[in-house]
Amino acid sequence: MTGTAAKIAKLALALMMSAPAVAAAQQVELEGSVKLTPFEAEGVTLSTTYTVDAAFAAKHDIEVPVPFSLAAPRREAQQILAQAKPAGGGPIKIYFTTDDETKRIYSSLHIVTYTLKTDDPQKRLEVGDYVAIELLKKLGTTDDTRLNVRRQITLGDLPASEIVGNFVNKDGDRLLVRLVALAKPGSERGIVGIAVGHPRQGRIKKVEDIYQTSASLAFDTVTFK
Repeated sequence: MTGTAAKIAKLALALMMSAPAVAAAQQVELEGSVKLTPFEAEGVTLSTTYTVDAAFAAKHDIEVPVPFSLAAPRREAQQILAQAKPAGGGPIKIYFTTDDETKRIYSSLHIVTYTLKTDDPQKRLEVGDYVAIELLKKLGTTDDTRLNVRRQITLGDLPASEIVGNFVNKDGDRLLVRLVALAKPGSERGIVGIAVGHPRQGRIKKVEDIYQTSASLAFDTVTFK
């Protein structure tokens, strides 16, 4: 378990501590299927669905050990940029940015994978919680990183481990982060969604606002294939 957590932590460290690679994301923007939205409560009428499966793996020359799909909300004056095989590892990263030339980030969602070695439901939750905590520890310095929420939740009909915190990046911005670890039933594989909100964009002002970011809403729609 320690080796697995260390590998994922390195991926998240590379992801979070560097400036978001929006330009790179634009160059390798992925196409998704535009469909009716699962975000009616948010007043969002359309969403873009991304399916990360064997076909995705073959097209982008990347491993997809646990296939899944998700819907990304298409909000007014917001652009969605999705990147396969992003820096920091994992199969996909999705940026939600301003719909102009600056592409300033509202939020981002990076999904990485991890391996389980237990079939016990409670221990699977404990593994997910451990991985999420290790990721949070790596995002900033000990003095600057805060743990705000740590709990077990249900995502869809599956149990999951959730961590919400905040940290200061290398540019001095305090970012909010929600990490959710979800294990595929009957499998040794799981995924961690790392949703990051950028308060400087003005859309989030307090910790609980992370749940209303496009990145967090998108991960809540994840279903395993």
